[in-house]
Amino acid sequence: MLSKQDIGHYHAYGFVVIRECLSKAEVERISIAHRRAIDAKASADGRFGDSGTVNYANFVEDDDAFLELIEHPNLMEAMRDIDGTEFLYMGGSDIWENRDDTPWHCDQIPGSKVWTAKAAVYLDEARQGDGALNAIPGTHIPEFNAAIMRSWGKFQGLGSPRLWLPPKEVPGAVSVQTNPGDVVLFQTNLWHSAWRRVDEQPRRNLFIQYFRDPGDDVLALRELREAVTGSLGEERPYVYSAAMMTKGGARREKMASRLEELGIDNVREQ
Repeated sequence: MLSKQDIGHYHAYGFVVIRECLSKAEVERISIAHRRAIDAKASADGRFGDSGTVNYANFVEDDDAFLELIEHPNLMEAMRDIDGTEFLYMGGSDIWENRDDTPWHCDQIPGSKVWTAKAAVYLDEARQGDGALNAIPGTHIPEFNAAIMRSWGKFQGLGSPRLWLPPKEVPGAVSVQTNPGDVVLFQTNLWHSAWRRVDEQPRRNLFIQYFRDPGDDVLALRELREAVTGSLGEERPYVYSAAMMTKGGARREKMASRLEELGIDNVREQ
């Protein structure tokens, strides 16, 4: 599915767009589920920002349309093109109806080498300065990532890395333009941002977190264990619920079994 150029783009720049990953029918089904989920979960506590942004984590079990995204055949094929094997779902996900600017940030400690990646599902057209993901290509590379932080970075809140530069004057930034059904797969230490839509309608996104299969890399395996542990909590102390395993079929069984083979605890609900 991915060309050699696409695969090189992911390794060199830290992200790749999987064009038309989802069909029009799938986008419509997910959009209906998105509306239903946001309406059901939104509350005063679930809103932040001046414009009424709504988001919450661990959304995938709220609708079968979401569950089907985890091992979507086109997404899995793209991952096999990149790494020779599927990435591993690690239990992290979040759903957004975003009406605010998302500031420049990276999702990891600046300068660290990471194996985690996010699949960002876009339900609306996104263009430059109008809802699109912005990225600084290549900042998944630890040295480059750290250089950005040292030059223009600051820590905000509980240690969240941010840039103090004027948001739209960050050197080297590109706009990753997408259409409904496109999925952006990006490494989580990539510096990125997004701006609110010009028409003031929300950006509707779904993010699902994966870990690249560590193979026999002992350092990556340790990071995988820490990453899975960090994504779980008291309310959801497992990667896959019993219902998820029942509905998931052979692809989900393969991914869960691989995590267990790697020695990961709490893969399935007991």
